[in-house]
Formats: sequence, structure tokens, C-alpha cells
Amino acid sequence: MGLMWFIEGILVSLAGFGMVALARRYPIDWKAWVGMITGCLLVLFSVAWAAASFAEGEPQSGAMGIVVFGGAGLVILALTWRLNVQPAVQRATSRG
Repeated sequence: MGLMWFIEGILVSLAGFGMVALARRYPIDWKAWVGMITGCLLVLFSVAWAAASFAEGEPQSGAMGIVVFGGAGLVILALTWRLNVQPAVQRATSRG
């Protein structure tokens, strides 16, 4: 179980570094930050929920956690990308 939390910590760190690298390269506003953080937290929570549920012998709970929390996180990330990040990337690349 300790290895799972170690891997979860690595994933959180990688997600944080990725968001900071994206923000340094392209100007994004606070709405994009809120969406990216919320979406990443939900996806990572679903991974932790599923791993803990599978380890405790409750595979149905783990699968439902992935569907509910992971699905909501992916929807939030997709909407954030389409509505907030992608326009910022297009503006930055069209300038030069």
C-alpha cells in the first residue's frame, strides 16, 4: 500500500510540474488554473480510490470510483482545455 501512495505522490508532482510548465509557456487566466487543478485532483483521486478499493477486495467500488470521479475529472479537463487553454495557445502561436 505504501508503494501506491508513493506513485500517487509522483503523479501529483508530475501534474503540478506540467501545469506550471504550461503556464510559463502560454498566458492562462485563473479560470484555467481552477479547471486544471480541479480536473487533475479528481483524476488522481479516482486512481487512489480505485487502488485502495482493489487492495481491500472491493473491485466494484474501485470501478465505480474510476467512472464517477475519473470521468468527471476528464470532462472538466477537456472543457478547461477547449474553453480556456486552447484559445491562449492559439493567441500565443499566432503572434509569432
